[in-house]
Amino acid sequence: MPPRRPGGKYKGLITRTKTDAALAAEADARAKKRQEEVLKRAAMRKQREKMDREGVGPDAVDPEEVRCLNWTWISDEHPEELHERCTCEDLGEVGLTQQPLEGCAAEANAWRTNLSGSGLLGDTAWIAFHMGDERCLVQRCSGTCVRLGDRSPGAVRVTHPYLPSGAGPLPALSSFAPRELCPGGAATILAELGTVSREDGVVPAEVAEIEFQRLFGPLQLRDQAFQSLRFECAADAHRAVADVCLGEKCDEWSKYALPRCQVFLGLPYDFGDSNFLYAPACERSGQFYCPPGLPLALQLTLKAGSRSATVWAAMLEGLMPGIVAVRRTLAVQLGLSEESNKLARYAWEWLEHEETRLGCGGDLAFFSISRGVGMLDQGQIGLPMALCPSCCRRASGRLRVIFLRDPVARMWSFFEGYWFPRKGQLLPEPSFETWLRLILSRNASSSSLFEASDLDHVRPALHRPLGHESQEVMFCMEDVEKSLRRVEGALCRYYHHCTPLPQFPAVKKKKKASSSKPLATLGDFAAGLVRDRFHFDFDALASC
Repeated sequence: MPPRRPGGKYKGLITRTKTDAALAAEADARAKKRQEEVLKRAAMRKQREKMDREGVGPDAVDPEEVRCLNWTWISDEHPEELHERCTCEDLGEVGLTQQPLEGCAAEANAWRTNLSGSGLLGDTAWIAFHMGDERCLVQRCSGTCVRLGDRSPGAVRVTHPYLPSGAGPLPALSSFAPRELCPGGAATILAELGTVSREDGVVPAEVAEIEFQRLFGPLQLRDQAFQSLRFECAADAHRAVADVCLGEKCDEWSKYALPRCQVFLGLPYDFGDSNFLYAPACERSGQFYCPPGLPLALQLTLKAGSRSATVWAAMLEGLMPGIVAVRRTLAVQLGLSEESNKLARYAWEWLEHEETRLGCGGDLAFFSISRGVGMLDQGQIGLPMALCPSCCRRASGRLRVIFLRDPVARMWSFFEGYWFPRKGQLLPEPSFETWLRLILSRNASSSSLFEASDLDHVRPALHRPLGHESQEVMFCMEDVEKSLRRVEGALCRYYHHCTPLPQFPAVKKKKKASSSKPLATLGDFAAGLVRDRFHFDFDALASC
């Protein structure tokens, strides 16, 4: 068999009969046909969505937003042609300096929600948004709004009011639209939607519930009704605050970015250990730890298993898998390299991003971010606030769990483990009884010996007799297993929540026998001060 000739036996015998213009026209015709088919399918889907709103159709699916690389604008060359096949109406324009894509997508989502809910979006119209030069434009468009053929984006001269007059070639401008408008668009990679909040920090109603679920999760209590969401940024507290009602009783739920919860990255590694998570925001602000999906409100008492109780609150809220996954990611990224840019990226992409969402800027944001990464040398780093335990102000509709421990043991633990090693030399006599007489005296708050945090550690857990109604139950640290069963029983009996609760995290065992200081070892005067200050605590502990 003779060898095959290069090019085949028909090489040079077949000539091309179509010109470049004819081929371009055919390509345009095919593109128009595809677009017509897409619009037809889109109209059918719009009809299904309308039927769904009226209760006679299947569930609607939100359109996929894509980055449209060949979006057309009204040009000076063929304005009539473009007007005929693409109609766009400007809805709004905003300026965005930080996270522009997320903010612009949130603005477009708010318009889509408003117009769809009021029936003003129509059956063949879609929301598109465009961003560039730190500005965002949202439009309602219909028709064929993509350039056909192989014309370069830079060849279109734009006269749209969003751009400067006589701008010449199209500047850097990114367009995003549903795939129905732009079939050949590239998939959009978006971290999350930005938050569109007003100057007073209140999140508009059309996006507030989505943001609430992003922060507090989708679980709901019986008769729960979400009311509103707002962001607050003060010198000592950066937080998201939700107003939620359970039946006729309303409460304030919050998540804190300052003070921010911190996870331990070092060894020993045990997410059931009391040192795994440090989350002081609720206790410092005088609030309860309140898992959104469980009718519990934990009232912590310092030096009464408070560190373990915050870890337990995270378990009850279902946060632990997310915390463990984020901890692993951070430990891998920050532990294998000494490069500071990885820490800077975390501070910018996670913590600063969150401060921006809350409306905190300048020195306030810098202070919060520095506190979030300032304890890395001790193996701790701040977490996004959605992974921090939730707080509530009034514990409305919840079982209050009050943590108790023998008051003398509490104060001895604080004195021996913290106060005396740091300030013991300031005492006139270096003894526990001398310290008790001074810190339990009436003028202790005006003494230069003690700070506000010192006085917090000698505050009683109870300021009145413990109620026997369904709203309160005590958690005695002297018998954790019995206390856990007591809480489970009250939840089942009064709130019809009868599933087992997570085991209470391990409390650090005392290393020395002297770590326990019974009341009987104190002198009469010091013992009398303790009884007067903690008499409600002692009465409750008697029934543990």
